[in-house]
Amino acid sequence: MQVTVKDVAKAAEVSIGTVSRVLAGEPNVSAETTERVMKVIKKLNYTRLRRRKSLPEGKRLLRRNIAMLLLGMDRSLASLPSVASGIHGTESALAEEGANVLLADLPLVDRLPDVLSRKQVHGILAKGALQTELISNADQKLIQRLREIPTVWFLGRPQKADWGDVVESNDSEIGRLAAEYLLSRGHQRIAILDPKPNHVTLGQRCASFTWHATQGGATLENIFGKDADWGLPLKSVEDVELVDRLVGRLLKLKRQPTAVFVPADSIAALVYRACTRRGLLIGKDLSLISCNNEVPLLTGLYPEVTTIDICAEQIGRQAVEQLIWRMAHPETPAVNVSVQPRLVEGMSVTDLT
Repeated sequence: MQVTVKDVAKAAEVSIGTVSRVLAGEPNVSAETTERVMKVIKKLNYTRLRRRKSLPEGKRLLRRNIAMLLLGMDRSLASLPSVASGIHGTESALAEEGANVLLADLPLVDRLPDVLSRKQVHGILAKGALQTELISNADQKLIQRLREIPTVWFLGRPQKADWGDVVESNDSEIGRLAAEYLLSRGHQRIAILDPKPNHVTLGQRCASFTWHATQGGATLENIFGKDADWGLPLKSVEDVELVDRLVGRLLKLKRQPTAVFVPADSIAALVYRACTRRGLLIGKDLSLISCNNEVPLLTGLYPEVTTIDICAEQIGRQAVEQLIWRMAHPETPAVNVSVQPRLVEGMSVTDLT
């Protein structure tokens, strides 16, 4: 005898309408009720006599709740052009796919937000701080909940976040592009200037740059900041005096570098300022190559900065594609997706050849 929706409702002790809403994936059903109904459906081997029409084309997340989380980040960091572009990419793609977007900003990661505790959430897109002990310092109920839901990190995976997929820039390729560009223009004495030690993304770029530059015969000097300068919520590099001190250290080196590699445009803008204060002209007295292609930060700088475009908006869009795939393949091992960067040539690197 064919099992009906009425049988499912009776066994699960809910109304027929509730069963229908669960089958449709509608958001206004509690997670507990949904789980109870789905267990009964499986136990009774219920199959629908009439299936809903397929979702409209381009609406693969229709009637799905997707949480977008910002974790451990100060507002200054979330408003950086590269981060804002990544967020814009996710929001645009989610809107096109018909998702119901739930937003939560947790700068101190010290609580479980209402969007995760009260609502049925089908997937999570997360942007987390990539420096400091984000996961270790987070509320454990929050971490447990994140582990239960299909998750995609975008623009990098935080330290110790050992679950979920990630869509990020190809930082190894960024380091290679920058190193080979400087080497091709005759630069053999190079400094790396990075005020954010132990930052996942910036560190990967610097490590790749170091390997490729030394393979090309260059000598490197590392000018790094201190861990003590950073904590949660993580901020953008906006400390003028901090970067000024690092530039001062660079200019005191016995063998002056002819070029400097900076792993983010927000840092490059402050390096320009510090050099100008000292009467130095980037592109003449010191060459510079940067990363991210954050146009709002670079527009006022002269000469124009040579930088690596990480294609942040594409990363955001790709993160939504990956989440759709992850929701359909919950048992598949975690996936890392890298978006290829591209060189944007300016006038900040002198040709010494």
